[in-house]
Amino acid sequence: MHFVRRWFASYVLLACTSCCAIGQVAPLLDPAQTHAIPTFTIPPVVPGASYERLIVIGDMGTGRPDQYKVAAAMALRAKSDHVDFILTVGDNFYENGVSSVGDPQWKSKFEEVYADPALQLPIYPSLGNHDHRGDPKAQVEYSQRNKNWKMPAQYYTFTHALGDGTTVQYFAIDSDPIQRAGGDSGEQLTWLDSELAKSTARWKIVFGHHPLYSNGEGHGDNEAMIAKVDPLLTKHHVDVYLCGHDHTLEIFKPIDGVHHVVTGAGGGPDMAYGVAWTDEAYYAATLGGFTLLRVGKSEIVVEFVRLDGRTQYAHTITK
Repeated sequence: MHFVRRWFASYVLLACTSCCAIGQVAPLLDPAQTHAIPTFTIPPVVPGASYERLIVIGDMGTGRPDQYKVAAAMALRAKSDHVDFILTVGDNFYENGVSSVGDPQWKSKFEEVYADPALQLPIYPSLGNHDHRGDPKAQVEYSQRNKNWKMPAQYYTFTHALGDGTTVQYFAIDSDPIQRAGGDSGEQLTWLDSELAKSTARWKIVFGHHPLYSNGEGHGDNEAMIAKVDPLLTKHHVDVYLCGHDHTLEIFKPIDGVHHVVTGAGGGPDMAYGVAWTDEAYYAATLGGFTLLRVGKSEIVVEFVRLDGRTQYAHTITK
């Protein structure tokens, strides 16, 4: 199955390249503009029920105009949907991470971009491969400088309780050493196995940078992540794995009970990768956006929001 997906993505990329004259770049097609969007409904909010709402972004830290476009759409939805917090799935800073808590990129690629009052929310980050080109510990230390940046370690977990007592546990992983050849990941994988095993939360959501499964033409499936992380997600009945790395928006049909969501479109159109929409996916898109999750006792609603602030597709995970 994975071989077929990688072959198909490579074929699409080769065909696109071969049809262009040397020196020309083929326009990037968004399959969500050419593929019929499946019919979807968003369950109405139940009066008196408890929910939390979060935005998930990844691969955003350029400081360029298209990052601001995504941020503006985020602000629109944060206001209308009363978002509680934000998660990042890595590559918070291009191209080479940050060097320290005093690095000017904190201002130009984070503070100024997300300055809208509606986005002054708790942010729970994870690290990407570009963040590892700088000093990852500086992103942990920035938590002491900015009260909204909540990163106690390079991998960590936290639990929220909804008003009705429903518990939601989030697990941030540092996927770069896990998938890198020779990376030191044994301690982290032992930690993840232990934390998932002792969790009593109704919902378990793991987030990190590298996907296990992706139809993105930039990277695609990651065999090291599949080998090392997939068994833990399946063993401990994780509900959702959120990731980036491919600069796309995707949600797959459940794989061994786990819903895989790629949300690496936070840098906007100028950072976009091509993506194939296969039968294994409910939805696939490119050219910028983010995901919005509404978590309640009985369902998680995953919305894919584009640059106009509107939901193009939504999928509901029930329990």
